[in-house]
Amino acid sequence: MPSTNHKLQMVKRFISVLIFLIFIPAILSAQGDLLIKVPDSSNQHLQFLQAHHGIKLRYRTPDFAIIQVPLKSGSIKAHQDALNELPDPQVLDTVTPGFNYYVLWVPSADERTAIERYGEILYQFGGLSLLKLHINLESILLDLPVHHRAKLPANIVLPDFQPPSFAPSISASPQQQSVIQGLLDQADGMRWVWQTIALVENEDLQRPGQFFRSRYALRVRDAVQFDDKPQPDHACDNSADYIAQQFRSYGLEVEFDSFDHRRRSALGTLIGEYVMRNVIATLPGKGPNKDRIYLMVGHYDSIASKTPGWDGGWRRMAAPGASDNASGIAEILETARILSQQDFDYTIRFIAFSGEELFLFGSKHYARLVRERGDDIAGVLNFDLLGHDPDGNLDIHVLGDEGSQWLVNAFGAAAERYRLPIDLRLKNDPSFIFSDHSPFWDIGIPAVMVAEESSLDAPDESTEYIHSQEDNLTKISIPLLGELAIKLAVATLAELARPIVGSSPPLNPDIFWESKGIAVSNPSPTKGDEVMISAEVTNAGPVPVENITVQFVVVNPDGTSETLPEQSVALSVNQPKTVSNRFTPATWGVYTLRAVVNDDTRVFESNFNNNRIETELTVMDPRVTIENIVAYPNPLRLNQPRTALKLTYTLSRDAEVIVSIYDTVGEQVLESVFLAGDNGGQLGANDAFTWEGKRNLFEFVAPGVYICRITATDADGESRTEGTKIAVIR
Repeated sequence: MPSTNHKLQMVKRFISVLIFLIFIPAILSAQGDLLIKVPDSSNQHLQFLQAHHGIKLRYRTPDFAIIQVPLKSGSIKAHQDALNELPDPQVLDTVTPGFNYYVLWVPSADERTAIERYGEILYQFGGLSLLKLHINLESILLDLPVHHRAKLPANIVLPDFQPPSFAPSISASPQQQSVIQGLLDQADGMRWVWQTIALVENEDLQRPGQFFRSRYALRVRDAVQFDDKPQPDHACDNSADYIAQQFRSYGLEVEFDSFDHRRRSALGTLIGEYVMRNVIATLPGKGPNKDRIYLMVGHYDSIASKTPGWDGGWRRMAAPGASDNASGIAEILETARILSQQDFDYTIRFIAFSGEELFLFGSKHYARLVRERGDDIAGVLNFDLLGHDPDGNLDIHVLGDEGSQWLVNAFGAAAERYRLPIDLRLKNDPSFIFSDHSPFWDIGIPAVMVAEESSLDAPDESTEYIHSQEDNLTKISIPLLGELAIKLAVATLAELARPIVGSSPPLNPDIFWESKGIAVSNPSPTKGDEVMISAEVTNAGPVPVENITVQFVVVNPDGTSETLPEQSVALSVNQPKTVSNRFTPATWGVYTLRAVVNDDTRVFESNFNNNRIETELTVMDPRVTIENIVAYPNPLRLNQPRTALKLTYTLSRDAEVIVSIYDTVGEQVLESVFLAGDNGGQLGANDAFTWEGKRNLFEFVAPGVYICRITATDADGESRTEGTKIAVIR
């Protein structure tokens, strides 16, 4: 006889096929947004695509990005215009209502086969798979034998500037270093072990001697079932109460952040409503930066979905979650205990998230709250999977995206300064979106994940026990691992938040550009004129600094950039210094001039947000001129799908442009008019004209040689005409 669990799986597979059959007509007929893979592009290029074509950045790796290109006005041509802006686009899918995209760690063929019973794998890379799945089948992913799984965000916010990735040197006074060392001396590996045990056992606070041994996020007091199943108990809420109790015992301000979670069946029927809680403890800042906040976060919920019978038995089954993530919450509790004894300039919030194992619901909710309230979050430190190290090496990963590398480097600098014997692996990997740092990346906030080495470099080492009842206390490594992780957290957070010691000055200097901005020697240059750029930089103290790097970056009209030769300056306290450099614009258009100071983070500052300023410089000519004419592909092959000739050219000023195509006997084949200031008639590069090889957009022309003429007429009535030849073949 088949088991109950096997019957449930068969029912789910039948429902998934039924849903696919219901929606397939809509999929086949839809002209929706396109999901496209492109080679990794610069932030400037992706921001250009967002501004001009409304694309959404859905996912990013060091090697490629996945973007969503919108269908505008129901036109396939709108897709084509956007695609023409992309380098080597690969269309992965047409976005259809009712479906979501997920990234899963599924390295084996058997696991991929199991996944494909419910959804479509669109792309595979490095052991990960991009899955398209109907929204009602999302809960099935929790039952499948995969560890890393995440839903693609709707859109990732791109920062205006990407900080570089060099290790900082933190400026702390000897007195402040002594205070931080004293805090480090209080780290106790055995206390970390005891806290981990307490979280795993999860003793009922109302009935001492009774143990839940689970922190599954749906086991909450405030729950309503609509499927005639029993009400869950309060195992997860009990753990939240324990964590809050611990925070209060350290004298911290504690609050619960509640949010609703609904679960539906594969057919969309509501089967349960649950109120989950994040636990937030605040150590208020006492200095001039008290309104700026560092977050130390981790998830306290657990799951054992890879243990047989979980789907129907989660209300009573154990889900110890020792390494994932009682170990991380124990790190947070111990760090909070130690830091609560010291006043800091910045505010620190310690947050235990719920719902992480259900696609990061708690951290996504809190990130939305942060954005709505406008909280000034300086950085996020996420601790996850820090209990088990199978090879005995004390190696820890600190992982961030490009915009978070200064925060990654803060860990490296702190570990070096306080001589922590850790093999620290610093990583830049925006593709790792499987934990609670990821929702903060989505809204442009620097965030890092701190985790045991094996969970990142070799995730298959942990998949055998993670998300199962095997993730128990036997997986907790020697106390020294926990103690070193606590010291790493204490040292880094203390350096960032700046301990206040008597009347001591702030821990870190602040280097910034004066408000007058960037000055240029010639505000109205033409192509080929040399331009002097200058700006004033100031060190607000508390101490003089030396060997500070200063750079000017010129962003060309086409989005490419040129970094002018680097300079090194010494800055006394509150004495502005003028720095300058020269460049010669090679083409017409609008340039962005950017001044950057301390870009190698040689000095670790209290505020990195004022280290760059920028202005625009328009380079034009009073006489209308047409240059850099390129027609491609040339020759143009007729009757080829998605093939059209694109004409690009550069104008020395805004002008009305007429593009005409003639055959060899002088008969006009096509004419297009572009208004001054629009793409096609704007200063700088223009690429609005396309031609599919048709006469007046209807019938294909005969193979042969054609003449393309471009006539530009400026506001003064002066005109200029240039031309190029186009070959047409079959």
